[in-house]
Amino acid sequence: METRALKSEEVQKARLDQRFAPHVAPLNRWAEEQSVGGRWLPYFDPADGGREARVLLLLESPGPVVSRTRFVSMDNPDGTAENMRCLIHLSGLRRSDVALWNAVPWQMSEGGVVTPRPAQYAEAAPLTRQVLEQMPRLGVVVLVGRHAQQAWSLAGSSLPTLACPHPSPQNFVSRRGSAVLALEMLVQARQLSRGPVPAEGATPSPKE
Repeated sequence: METRALKSEEVQKARLDQRFAPHVAPLNRWAEEQSVGGRWLPYFDPADGGREARVLLLLESPGPVVSRTRFVSMDNPDGTAENMRCLIHLSGLRRSDVALWNAVPWQMSEGGVVTPRPAQYAEAAPLTRQVLEQMPRLGVVVLVGRHAQQAWSLAGSSLPTLACPHPSPQNFVSRRGSAVLALEMLVQARQLSRGPVPAEGATPSPKE
């Protein structure tokens, strides 16, 4: 299993060339439309499921490396993305069933990690709803980390959710059991994604 693939400029270029493939084109054109006033949104990774995804992994906000790759991706060259890639692989989820996005989706961490504020959760909530509206096959949303969990209540969605510890290297080292719990949640997400796509209701969400 390859990790950190987007470290390669050749791979970055190939992904950029694929950013308007049919399964991601509407999402990535939408992301470009939201990139105004000096604020920009990264692209959905065409290596993932895009509009056809049944599982959405909702993280916090784009990290500094996204400024170089331009994608929200488990192939980004950092420890968090690498851990996510390994967890997805171990869970049995197929990449074609998964998409990654952020609760606060615009890039604000070019110079280093910036933690979103509650006011930014509220500002970003309409964008989260717009993403969900473009993904008709979604069966479950995995809220990755406490910031995504806090922001989700503002999105006003009735999709089933699971809460997953953030896969940053620091979190996995400092909180024993976080990696195991994260894997358990992704296995549950895989199981939920195999059933019919639900219109209403939500599953109980274990907290980080």
